[in-house]
Formats: sequence, C-alpha cells, structure tokens
Amino acid sequence: MKVLLIGAGAIGGTVAVLMKNAGYDVRLMCHSESTKELIEKEGFFLHGAKGEYRVDFNCYSSYEQLGEEKFDIVIIATKYAAMAECAEAALPFVADGGLVVGMQNGILTEELGDIVGRDKVVGCMIGFGATRNGANDVTMTSKGEFYVGMLDGRRPKKLDDFAEMLKAVLPTEVTMDIKGRQYSKLIINSCINAVAGITGKTLGEILKDVRARDLFLSIAREGMAVAKAMNIKVPKYGLLLEYRMLALSNSKLYNSLCKLVVRAVGLLYADVKPSTLQSLEKGEKTEIDILNGYFAHKGKEYSVPTPVNTKLVAMIHEIEEGKRICTSDNLSEF
Repeated sequence: MKVLLIGAGAIGGTVAVLMKNAGYDVRLMCHSESTKELIEKEGFFLHGAKGEYRVDFNCYSSYEQLGEEKFDIVIIATKYAAMAECAEAALPFVADGGLVVGMQNGILTEELGDIVGRDKVVGCMIGFGATRNGANDVTMTSKGEFYVGMLDGRRPKKLDDFAEMLKAVLPTEVTMDIKGRQYSKLIINSCINAVAGITGKTLGEILKDVRARDLFLSIAREGMAVAKAMNIKVPKYGLLLEYRMLALSNSKLYNSLCKLVVRAVGLLYADVKPSTLQSLEKGEKTEIDILNGYFAHKGKEYSVPTPVNTKLVAMIHEIEEGKRICTSDNLSEF
C-alpha cells in the first residue's frame, strides 16, 4: 500500500520514520520546497524512546507534484488550523477504497469526515509524545499505543492493513468506539497542555506543585461531566487514568489518592513538554480551542458548568497575545 503523510512535524515525523524504516511505502508532503530539499538531501532523523534512526524519503512540496499518483492511505498530521485545507487538496489523490486518517489533537473525525466523506475517514487516538527539533529532526519523548476506527464502526480490510502498519510505531488496536478513545486522550491532553502552558514548565516540574495537581483533577472532572451529558462512555487512559473514578467521590482521602496518581503521571512523563507550551515558546498560536475549549464549548451546549476549562482557554489566549506570561503564579488564580 502507498501512504502519503501530510504534516511531518513531531507526531507525523515519528510515524513516517518508523513506518518507512519497517519497509512501508511512505511519501511526505512538505510545507515548503526548502524542507523537501533538506529531507531528500539529508534524510529524516528520529531520536528518543525507540532509538536512533535516519530514513530517506520521497517528498513533495505541492500537490501538483503528485501528478497522477493515488494513495491507499492519506495521513493528515498537520495542526488543526491546516487540516481542512490539506484534506480538500489531498482528496483527488485518494485511491478507490482508500482511507484518510486524521492525526490531530482533539475530536475532529466528524469534521474531517464532512470534507473527505464519512466512508473514508479514520479516527486515530495517538498515545505517544514527541518534540520537533527541526525541519527534519524529531525526538520521540514517550511511548504509548494507537487506537484507530471509523465513525460508522465498519472494519474494511484497509483499516486492518493500516493498523498493521502502525504496529511498526507502537501497539495498535482497531476500535468500534473511536470517539470514546479520543475523548479519553482529550482529557489527559487538556490537563497536561493547559497546566504546562500557563506555567511554562515540563510535566515533571509542574506536577510537583499540589496546586497543579488540584487543577489537573478539576479539568478532568469537568471533562467527565461533559462526557456524561453527551452520553460518551470514556475508557481509562493507559494503566493509571481511570476517569470514571473521579465522579465517585470528592472526599479528602479520595482526592489525595487521585493526586498521587497525577503525581505518578508527572514522574512517568517528567521531561515531556506538551505541544501548547512548545507553541507558546515559539510565539505560535496554540490548539487550546480544540482541547480545553472543547469542554467549554460542549459544556455550554449541554448546560454543564465548565468554569475551570473556560478560564484556562482565556488565560492561554492572553499568553498568545502577550497580555500574560507563563508562570507558576498563574496557578494562584484557581
């Protein structure tokens, strides 16, 4: 099968390198001719959790360069802001029976399906972390797993073929409830991105602070309240995060146990710098609106109060606009 991967940043670059290294036919759509030339000249480098790699790629810097090519799998691993434009541009190059995979933060499978067709779209829950060091250089900062699935619960052969390809990266499972799996990741993503974003610290640094652990739990509790209103059953994330337990008790002892779990998350991913903080450090817009902003938006729609997530979205936008700085002092406002 031929694969076109659009958006070879931290997540996309990691997936592309490990799949191509396993022998799969993966091509890259680069954001510029200079990036295309750099990758074709020097290769793409991956470091970190799965070792050291240098892999060569065939690259494109425009859709015109694809000519008459057709791809069985098109992976869109761009940030949300570019997703729709890339999906529309890539659609003519999807082979008959081909699939389009969304590898974005948040829950965007339905939106992508409205563009490419719900019979083609594959949702993906991405359970690892990575950092982009340069145009052709990425560090994989943590391992995890993938869940992939289609909106209508179908399981065509190409979906299983794609899942097998992803196993070259990490353990992968096909799920009939991709929205639930994505929501599970959305909760932890919203917790770590918002807390790191407003403080400017890595997970290991900031989760030493009990105020940050309190905030972590408040974000998750609001997210679970929204999920209940939306009738979404949220599975646990990884080995530690059983979100449904958050709704069982608000006692002092129980909260202390929850904070110990959150502290363990900080130790497990001590050096991780979430994407929101990476964007803020580069002076770029974040994706906070599809993370904590999803809870705030859906909370309003379903009449569920989300004061913590709503405030976090506003604070991150203030940092983007230069009206606030990243500092642990921001925690005192909660």
